[in-house]
Amino acid sequence: MAVAGINHINIEVSAGQLPKVKAFYEDVLGLKLGFRAISKRDGAWLYAQDTPVIHLSVTEDWMNESDKIHFNHVAFACNGLAQFKRDLDIQQVQYTLEQRSLADREMTQIFLYDPVGIKIELNFAGETLS
Repeated sequence: MAVAGINHINIEVSAGQLPKVKAFYEDVLGLKLGFRAISKRDGAWLYAQDTPVIHLSVTEDWMNESDKIHFNHVAFACNGLAQFKRDLDIQQVQYTLEQRSLADREMTQIFLYDPVGIKIELNFAGETLS
């Protein structure tokens, strides 16, 4: 597997924060609202040209908004799905795998956590397991 670069970052916000945060990334950084995959949660994907670089996800799991860490995960664009999955299995790394249908292609995602608990999303665009 070779990591090709960061695919996007995900920021968790409350429903009340979503319009303000979305406006910041649109107005201040010039990102554009675009296509968003179907999700159980509300949110928005903000694009730099044709790439969705900021994913905003609404969550109501807020005990104290001032203490909430908004950063949810880092995602990488990857290739070599089959070999990478074999390597994870050999190393006995726990992960979840999801198949997704995007507007123009299929994609497989692998989710895992680093040793300090940061969620990692690996996106294998155009790759599926048979």
